[in-house]
Formats: sequence, C-alpha cells, structure tokens
Amino acid sequence: MKIESQKLENHETKIIVEVSAEEFEPLKIQAARKIAGQAKIAGFRPGKAPYEIIRRNYGDQAIEQEALDILLEKQYEQILKEASIEPGGMGKLDKIEQIAPPKFSIIVPLAPSVNLNSYRDVREDFVEPELTETEVANAIEELKKPFAVAEPIDAPAAEGHTAYVLIKAEIEDPEAESGSRDLIKEMPYEFVIGQDTDEENSWPFAGFTKNLLGKEAGQIITTEYVYPEDTLIESLKGKKAVFTTTIQSIKKLVLPADDLEFTKNYGEFDSYEAFVEDVKKRLLIQKNHLYEDEFIDKVLSKIIDQSDIQFSLDTLEQEVNDMVEDLKHRLSHQNLDLDTYLKLKKTDMEKFLNEEIKPNAENQLKRRLVIEKFASEEKIQINFDKFKEAIASLEKSAAKELQLAKTKKDKAEITNRITTTAMNQTYSDAIFERLISIAKGENPAIESDLTDKNLDESALVKSEELITPEATDNSSSEE
Repeated sequence: MKIESQKLENHETKIIVEVSAEEFEPLKIQAARKIAGQAKIAGFRPGKAPYEIIRRNYGDQAIEQEALDILLEKQYEQILKEASIEPGGMGKLDKIEQIAPPKFSIIVPLAPSVNLNSYRDVREDFVEPELTETEVANAIEELKKPFAVAEPIDAPAAEGHTAYVLIKAEIEDPEAESGSRDLIKEMPYEFVIGQDTDEENSWPFAGFTKNLLGKEAGQIITTEYVYPEDTLIESLKGKKAVFTTTIQSIKKLVLPADDLEFTKNYGEFDSYEAFVEDVKKRLLIQKNHLYEDEFIDKVLSKIIDQSDIQFSLDTLEQEVNDMVEDLKHRLSHQNLDLDTYLKLKKTDMEKFLNEEIKPNAENQLKRRLVIEKFASEEKIQINFDKFKEAIASLEKSAAKELQLAKTKKDKAEITNRITTTAMNQTYSDAIFERLISIAKGENPAIESDLTDKNLDESALVKSEELITPEATDNSSSEE
C-alpha cells in the first residue's frame, strides 16, 4: 500500500492511497463472502456460494465497491498510522480515482496543535485584595435583612422604605373605543424604593419607584411611560402606558441589633465581634476568589494572544455543537426550548450561530487548548492531600443524598461523581495556582517526575477533564 500525504489549509491533510492488485485481491474475496452472506442464491446456503458465482450474479463492480468499503473500514487506522497523522476528527472520502486496484484520497482534520511560545515570561500585576469597612457593613446589613421587622412610619417615602400600594395601568390602543385598554387591573403590590434598577427583572419597568420618593400614604401618583422599541413584548413596543398608584402605607425595615441574639441565626459565636470577624474572613475569601479569577482571565488572554493555536473547522464545529447542546440543556431547566429563546432574543438560528455561538466557541476552544498545553508543559500534578480534602468536603455536602440512596448502584454513582469532581477541582486548582505564580514572576519549578511523596498516580486526570474557572461555563451553576 502506497501512501502520500499533502498538507491543506484549515489544519487538514489529504492522504492519497494506492493499493496494489495483489493487496486488493484478498479484500475482493472477503467482499464476495459478505455479499454471499446477505444474498439468496439458488442452490447455495447463505454465505456458501463460490466467488465466481457471486461475480457472475452481481458483477465485478459490486464486489470491488464492497471490497473498497472493507478496506476503508478495516485499514483506516493503519492508513493514518503509516501517514503519521494524528486526527482531530473522522476523515471523509475525497476522491476515488479508480476502484480496481483502488486509488483514492481522504481529507483528514488534524488534531489541534498549540505552541505557547515564551509563556513563562508573561507577567501581570497582582494586588492582594483588601476589604473596606463599607463592604463589611453592607454584607452584615444583607445578613440582617431576612430577620428585619417592617414597621409603619408617618413620613414621606425614602430610599429603602417599602411602599404598600394599589396599582393599575392602561395602555394606548387605537382600536379601543376609549383609545386605551387595561394593561394592569388594579391590584395590591409592594415596592422597595430604589431596588428596581435592573432593566431585565424590574416591574413594571426599571426605575418605577423613583416616582414614589417623597410621597406619603394616601397620595395617588400618575406616571406615564413609553415602552422602548426593543422591549420583549411585541404588543408594548413604542406604546404609552399610564400607571395610577395609590399609596396605602409606608414601612421601614428595622434591622436586628448588633448582639448575639441576631448572630445565633448564623452559628455559635462567643461575641458579636467574633461574628464580624467571621464575616470579614468569608468576604475576603470570596473577594480573593473573584480577583484570582479575573487575574487568571487576564493572564490567559495574554498567553492566548502570543500562542500559535491551530485547529480544523471540524474541531470548531464540534465545539459549536457542544455549546448549542449545552444551551438547550440549560434552557430545558427554565421550561424553554431553543426556538422560543431565539424569538425572545429577536434573532434566527443562522445569525445566532454566526454572531454569538461561533465566536464564543472559538474563544472557549482556544482557552481550553491553551490550558491543556500549559498543564502538559508544566507537568501539573495533583497534591493527594488536597484531593482528599476535596473529597471530604464534597462528601459532607452530599451526605443527605448519600443517605437517601436506595441501592448500591445509586450510592456508587454518587461516590464516583464526588471522586471525579474532586479530581477535576484539585487538578484545575493546581493548574491555576501555577499560572498565578508564573505571572507574578515567582518562577516556580517544573516537576520532572512523579516521585513526590504527596502524589498518588491514581489521582491524576487527563487535561481534557479539567474544570476551568468559567466552567463551570458558565455551566453547572446555571443548572
């Protein structure tokens, strides 16, 4: 078998294969047997008809085509090996120049390749996060709110007050006799003043409660609002609505006192000051994690920009398909399908793929490939002690689930999930700790073997299984 390969654009290779008549003859015999096993030939049991009988009944062309199919099926891996090709996906038949003996070509997408270049020279300023007193005070206030008591006040409404109202609204409608129709039938509602700034989640529209500032119980407020052209509800686009709001009462949240009676809602503390210190500790950990994630993103962006990353269109297409399937899965948890989602976004599938999914898929693919290569170059290993700590923490979180497991199989599945998650978590932590250390200029050493006493070979995972800061995509938390 003669094999020749030619590099193509888009990280693909063309393999030209020539098979001699001598090599092809045994395949023709196999093909005839296969045809005989599938055909009914008078005077012969299935699979027992001689070669010449098959040839006479079905012709040389049918046998040769079947033989070529057998060759491609059984020799494909060998063809790739002899051509020294590491595929990045399934190849496709390009051209058949002749069948007997075969001469044909295959287009094979290559496995992605990454050269990180001088990635160890990448630097980024790292500033240790610090907490402000305002951040601590705001966090404690949020912890107090679930236990606050709403008390009526005889004063104008201010920021943070709760206004209990009756609200109704009409919207212009040229087809209605009066020129308008009901948008909201009168109903009771409560607004926390100043907490409706979110464009997507505020009702009836963002900033509505500004109209209630300074107003008192018993007052009636009329508010006009024109819905923008990009509003999600088609029938409201560009329409003017008139809201009538009657304030029934105004209440102020009275937060719990700074004492142990309040802190017992969050655990056992020796003093209120000890509770505050615990809050500070947790806030700082959270702030550190957020800062490190941002830092990692900056460093990775620099490495990606300076790296030579090549992948085929097939590899990118697979990434696109995976992202679409992941989106469908997440939408299903919101009782939405993809078609409805696209309608809400006012787009179609082609535009959505080209403008959103493909660019994101390409960025995600580059990021993952660079992380995998980085882990390989740095010979990243799992610290077994940290792996065991992760296992213990996850088992504690899943204690109830394990307790409710009805069968050994269910319990084994939960245990396997915990183990895999712990491995991924510990491995990705090791990768990003090394990345941070390099970017800070600490020049950490690269382990050359697996002799470290803290390591266990069974705890190592493949780089493609790791969980990156965004994956989690960004992904599992949205489920």
